Amino acid sequence: MTSLVARLSEGQSLMLAGPRRIGKTSLAYEALRRLKERGAYTAAVDFFRFSGKRDFAVSFIDACLENRTGLRKTLSTLKDRARALTGGAQFALKLYDLEISFGFPEKKSDDELLDFALRLPGILTERDDKRMVVLFDEFQDAARIDREIFKKMRAHFQTQKKVAYLFLGSKEGMMQALFSGRKQAFYRFATMLPIPAISEDDWLPYIERKFASRGITSSEPALREIVRLSGGHPQDTMFLCSEIYYVLLETVTTTLSSEYVQLGYQRAMLALAPFFDEILDDLSSRPQVRRVLNDLAVGANIYREGVHPNTVKRAVDYLISKAVIERTARGSYVFVEPMFLDYILAKSTSF
Repeated sequence: MTSLVARLSEGQSLMLAGPRRIGKTSLAYEALRRLKERGAYTAAVDFFRFSGKRDFAVSFIDACLENRTGLRKTLSTLKDRARALTGGAQFALKLYDLEISFGFPEKKSDDELLDFALRLPGILTERDDKRMVVLFDEFQDAARIDREIFKKMRAHFQTQKKVAYLFLGSKEGMMQALFSGRKQAFYRFATMLPIPAISEDDWLPYIERKFASRGITSSEPALREIVRLSGGHPQDTMFLCSEIYYVLLETVTTTLSSEYVQLGYQRAMLALAPFFDEILDDLSSRPQVRRVLNDLAVGANIYREGVHPNTVKRAVDYLISKAVIERTARGSYVFVEPMFLDYILAKSTSF
């Protein structure tokens, strides 16, 4: 996390790619929060949500202008205030130098709107003397809204001296091709990094702050137990905290202790069971994959007499590609999601 924030604050654009549910987005938004605390402008959009270039352009403009106005939907607010007149002039003062007039989105073509959106980060950073970090989630899907969008983006982004971009994607092959293919518009535009793990020292103050915002006092041992049980997996850690929070609400308790952590953990595992079962069903469709997974979980030898080593290797490679396990050294693997490991172990002992 420290390296991620440092690189972005220095203006280095980065690319993180990996399957869903491994914490890319949580990690990225925490980095944006820290950068905003340092005074940087930030903006974030998810290409998975957009159906066309106009939809993206309006959302991106709003995300950028929020740094000035503090509003999530600045453009629609501009239009509404123009109709009502009251307060319109004072509000428009914050935007007078950006060539935005009332009714701006309706008066521009899709291509004009997109062009302005892509130029806007550079305009804001130059006029406000700020650095800015822009997050694009599911970036590989951008081509759905405009076949030429990567070329258009590169043309604008490469001239923006105070803007760093953080590109996230769940389709690793496509993301690798976009940033390493010599004929691609984004060739060598961003540094490709492995997704960094969130350390326990980063997790503890974050979780403590979240509980404190709900009026809950937490002890360090209880916080460390949360991270231990979740293994620091971003999505599972936050889900576990959510279940613990509801346990505290239901018992009208404002002090977090190990007892409530355990109750929350039990509820979280019950809630995750259908999802974990779906993963196991999917993995069972590949030869030897489920068997190799179980052997890895219990620490047994994954190579067996009568099973060709290449078949085992393919099973291991498949589990890695699905972000179920990751290789730590030759012949050594860990589960990406420790709560999933606990679930497999629990199932194996229940029979």
